[in-house]
Amino acid sequence: MVRYDFIAPLYDPVLKSLYAPFRRRAFPLLQVAPGSSVLDLACGTGQNFPFLRTALDGYGRIIGVDISEGMLRKAEKPGRRQGRARVKLMRADATQLTSADLAQQTGLAEVDAVICTFGFTAMRDWETAFHRSFALLKPGGAYFIHDIHAEKRNLHVRAFEITTWVDLSRRSWEPLQALCPDFHFEYIDPSAYLFAGRLFVATGVKPVSSQGR
Repeated sequence: MVRYDFIAPLYDPVLKSLYAPFRRRAFPLLQVAPGSSVLDLACGTGQNFPFLRTALDGYGRIIGVDISEGMLRKAEKPGRRQGRARVKLMRADATQLTSADLAQQTGLAEVDAVICTFGFTAMRDWETAFHRSFALLKPGGAYFIHDIHAEKRNLHVRAFEITTWVDLSRRSWEPLQALCPDFHFEYIDPSAYLFAGRLFVATGVKPVSSQGR
């Protein structure tokens, strides 16, 4: 059983209210037009869906991808409440996701935007997951990362990593920065006390000439 299946019942009660203020500050940096299609990588229980609905102005398509059946079951109810923004949930390994998988499940070979929030710190092969999802992004589309990074390795960081199964040393914005001349990065403070590291937002626009990887 995927480890997040085990914690799925506790995920929203424990973390939803904690993460919400930071998501609220981060999501205005996601530039998407109403009617766009957005791939939510490692969507978990769907905590991003209300913020995506606001960004899409109620229209468009939200595609939530996660490897955990337990988390996706919890995401079903938020998914049904998105009004005119249609939600499709997909169980898939982010490191093996292809345009054929996406097309089979949604009818789309590529999307207008990709987001990943608090996902790359928890994935075993996060770089492959990034490149797989970047390849699904349309040229000119937006990629959005909201996650945690700890520059210093101390007991606080180690304890947080052990209890939450994450690796805060990952500089997950760097592959995006390397691929996107139109790139933006900023930290969201204050957050180090709550999360052991600092929350950040990184955004990039896929160049029109880029073919992904």
